[in-house]
Amino acid sequence: MAKENTFHKEERLCSSRLIDMLFSEGDRSTGSFPVRLVWCFLPESEPVGVQVLVSAPKRNFKHAVDRNRIKRQIREFYRLNGTPLKDLSVTCGKGIAVAFLFNDRKLWPTSDLNRRLAPAFDKLVCKVSESIGETAGQNG
Repeated sequence: MAKENTFHKEERLCSSRLIDMLFSEGDRSTGSFPVRLVWCFLPESEPVGVQVLVSAPKRNFKHAVDRNRIKRQIREFYRLNGTPLKDLSVTCGKGIAVAFLFNDRKLWPTSDLNRRLAPAFDKLVCKVSESIGETAGQNG
């Protein structure tokens, strides 16, 4: 049976404590224009899995309909392509928090945005797997 491409409520990053931790301790070097990805491992007390935050700045998009469109496009990309990161989180037994930060001043067609997001997301998966390998080396 094939895995479902879903984006459940449990996968949304809502906790202000975790969001603060993500931006204070997270790795900010991943991403490619127009999206920057910030990620970090969640504390042991949090459940295993990936929690995602999507942001589009009000400063750049005055109309809520434009911000909502951008967030919808990014969530749809994650829903369809997030399986490798979810599997990585389950295999390592750690929770992962990821923020998708849109930082352009114009709207993008979905196909162009997906073409830019794919390599950035692949880079993120590689960095997370490298980080898991480093922590496993330190613990073992």
